[in-house]
Amino acid sequence: MIKKTTIIFLIITLLSAPTLKGFSNLSLKTFTNLDSSTKNPKENSYDISYIIEPFYDINIFRFIVVLEFQGDKTGETKIILPNEYGGQYNLEGIKFLKALSENTNIFDTDKPDQKIVRYPPESNVKIYYQIEEIRDDDIELGNHYMVVLNRRYFHFLGETFFIVPEWDRNNEYKFRISWNHMPSTWNLANSFGINEKVQNVKSSIAKFRYSIFTGGDFRFMKKSIGNNSVYLSIRGNWKFTDDRFLELTKEILRVERDFWRDHSFPFFLITVLPIDGRGDQGGTGRTNAYSLFLSNDREIDYRLKRIIAHESFHAWLGEKMKFAEPEQLVYWFKEGFCDYYTRLHLLRAKLITIDEYVKEYNKILYAYYTSSVRLEKNERIVNEFWTNQKIMMLPYMRGDIIAHNLNAIINKNSGGMKSLDDLMHDIYKRTQTESLVISNGSLSALIRFYAGDQALSDIMKTLNSGATLKTHPEALGPCFKMEIDSYRKFWLIGELFEVPYYIPTSENILRDKKCLDWFGIN
Repeated sequence: MIKKTTIIFLIITLLSAPTLKGFSNLSLKTFTNLDSSTKNPKENSYDISYIIEPFYDINIFRFIVVLEFQGDKTGETKIILPNEYGGQYNLEGIKFLKALSENTNIFDTDKPDQKIVRYPPESNVKIYYQIEEIRDDDIELGNHYMVVLNRRYFHFLGETFFIVPEWDRNNEYKFRISWNHMPSTWNLANSFGINEKVQNVKSSIAKFRYSIFTGGDFRFMKKSIGNNSVYLSIRGNWKFTDDRFLELTKEILRVERDFWRDHSFPFFLITVLPIDGRGDQGGTGRTNAYSLFLSNDREIDYRLKRIIAHESFHAWLGEKMKFAEPEQLVYWFKEGFCDYYTRLHLLRAKLITIDEYVKEYNKILYAYYTSSVRLEKNERIVNEFWTNQKIMMLPYMRGDIIAHNLNAIINKNSGGMKSLDDLMHDIYKRTQTESLVISNGSLSALIRFYAGDQALSDIMKTLNSGATLKTHPEALGPCFKMEIDSYRKFWLIGELFEVPYYIPTSENILRDKKCLDWFGIN
């Protein structure tokens, strides 16, 4: 039997048929299913429900989404629409937003990505919308975070696709996702499972939005780290095999989990999406997952190993550790220390050599000491991180150098008994047991404890006053020495750059235990 709300919605939709082009492709049965497949969330033990199914227009492929949640006693809830992520905008992809539940209306606010929904108090709220891909060019760096949605496959981030009620973003809720009428040949993979047509998920809204979803002609592969599963969802043709790529990823994840002494990852997903370009790559860590965007000419080299290790390390330094807003003020720690451990863990996993490690660090030193923005204060990063490439790289470089310096200072102050690893383990433990929120203030107290007042003062001068960092002569341990090269900006004229770099003290580093111990190589 067709419900009254379904009939009302059909009449409204039919009257607007010129707007809903291709309406004939969507059957009466479909709308009946959308309306009747869910009941009161309390009866079904979920708080937020999404029903998703394909809509085949003449020229455009869309997804239909029906959001359902239980309204509160005020009769009013603000909803958040997908908008900007990583400097890329998705709001225009939301089409035909309307209420399905009785006596429910949606009102605009002064912010286009926020709406007010009014309904009878404590009633069941249903909201309908369609979403389409709005990219007007090939998938490439600069638009890769936008929704990808076509007749062959889809790929999107949670915050670019799902409308959510503005509830407490850190409270845990019960979500249900129903994937209806998907093509039988499609594979589905996301942050919460593989090939599940109905998914019941416990998550905060923050983690739910920070998720990833793929489907279509993706290939799946599975490996295990101990008792935990790691899945690969990949499409396209590459210069490496799926197995080799997943084995590399598995080894990186194993080393990082061992470092944090944390193997609480019963499910983990890596997605790989081909993009247009030459030598291009990008990535982002997500809930229970991370996503890579690679041009088809990419090979397994240092750059690819680096991005995998970097993004997976953010599962802790970014997801499990909470940061004070604005986060950009602490990006020197979040991104720079992540780069430091990215290189170090690749070395510890024997995926790069010591020579490669030093070569890559020397590149960072050259880039920093010749950078035209190295004297900028930390506050500028807040405003220009996503819009200015030079400013974007500054916290990465600063943090990488600070991490090397602190490791040397902590080692010296403790008589070789401690290293930066101990500081990181302490920070992680406090974020989990004492609800420590990472800020420049909370980091200052711990840096002072492990490295002393002078080390903290040097860091704060760089961040707050724009002073140039000084590189510690023993930053790479007892088997390397620091030297200085001088460069002029324009050969014989212009600014003089004093650039430190490191060279080995002997040719027997790989046979010298003290050299290996410094880097934690077993």
